[in-house]
Amino acid sequence: MPEATTATPTARPAAHPDAPVPGQHLGEHHAFCFACGHSVDGLRLDVVAADDLTLTCAFEITDAHQGAPGLVHGGIVAAAFDEMMGALQSFFREPAVTASLTTQYRKPIPVGATLHMRARVDSREGRKLWTSVEGRLDTPDGPVAADGTALFVFVPGEHFEAGRRKEVAAARPVREVGP
Repeated sequence: MPEATTATPTARPAAHPDAPVPGQHLGEHHAFCFACGHSVDGLRLDVVAADDLTLTCAFEITDAHQGAPGLVHGGIVAAAFDEMMGALQSFFREPAVTASLTTQYRKPIPVGATLHMRARVDSREGRKLWTSVEGRLDTPDGPVAADGTALFVFVPGEHFEAGRRKEVAAARPVREVGP
């Protein structure tokens, strides 16, 4: 991958004046979202704004999230991390999409555990937003079970309408991220 897409600038951006405030629940960005929507088979993440361009979420691992018997499927963790880091766009009130995502698995995450996730904005340069996330077992200061990084790219709202105007209109965001 070219250096320009992987290098992380050091400047942390300022939040939009209408950004979520600490303690504010972001809610679902639309009802059919696998990660934060109210879909029967989804993750139903309840993401909460924290201080300094960060978000938190406690994710209970259930039988439905298994890969190997008794352990979470790695793809579920990656999906939760993608949602957490993607939700950071709410601090800028602009839509963004995942350009790259990495997840490192540090410890087995058993069914019945709670994965306490904290995502943060690391930096922004133009349309690029670099983020990171950490997942800890059972308490916010428990052992690190997984962590990750992602690069998001801010896009115009029309990006989501390509060939699917009716579906997009039906799933209009509950959580507005645009200006």
